[in-house]
Amino acid sequence: MKTASIGLFLCAILTYPVRAAACSLAGCAGNGVETRANFTVRVIHADKPLAGVAVQVTAFGDQQATQSFSSITGKDGTARITGLRPGTYWLNAELLGITAGSQCFHVSNRSSWRSKSKISYEWGDLAPATRQIAGKLVDSQPGHDESPIMNLIHRIDVPINGARMKLQDPLTGNVYNSVSDDNGDFAFDSAPKGIYVLHIDGGTVSRDRDYDPSDILIRLSDTATRDSLLLKRREAGGGSCGGTYLELQNRSN
Repeated sequence: MKTASIGLFLCAILTYPVRAAACSLAGCAGNGVETRANFTVRVIHADKPLAGVAVQVTAFGDQQATQSFSSITGKDGTARITGLRPGTYWLNAELLGITAGSQCFHVSNRSSWRSKSKISYEWGDLAPATRQIAGKLVDSQPGHDESPIMNLIHRIDVPINGARMKLQDPLTGNVYNSVSDDNGDFAFDSAPKGIYVLHIDGGTVSRDRDYDPSDILIRLSDTATRDSLLLKRREAGGGSCGGTYLELQNRSN
């Protein structure tokens, strides 16, 4: 059985550097690019400005990062960052839990000719495509052999039922809802073609397991080669940040 595995694992990476700092905020080589103390962040989608994107700037401290600045892009898709002191920072821009861009940067005591006055990102450019937003939600659990290592390798997929699933159009704000059934199956039959954020929350499995809510970017398109989603939720550990993994399949698989 062949699947097109899209390595979109989201260790709730979608809201970093807050929830997934340990997984995503891994250092800053060379202190990143240089910006001015005041600069503009611009976010576009499909070559158009994207409003409502949350922009966070976080300063690196001695022990842990503390938020230094936050803003929301306006109708022109821009947010203005002002008054940063010299230092090293992390910038994250996200909409509906999906990251548009994230990078480290620094502000110098005296800005050089290299310092940037604008940083641009494109949101939604990596959305995998499917002909139907339907499929199965499972919990990927360790196996039950005596060897802990083999248990991590040979995992068991258990259906998650009762998970609340919300499909939202980031441009129109339209929302479609579904709930996974006893077999973990779900479907959104009435959504028109376009790009969406799929939000997954809750659900019940055979073991007492807890996950943060997850958000996944997906494109509904007639030209997609796949038509079924396999969503696997798993715990952090063994080199994984945990969260939700997405695989695109054909229904005959």
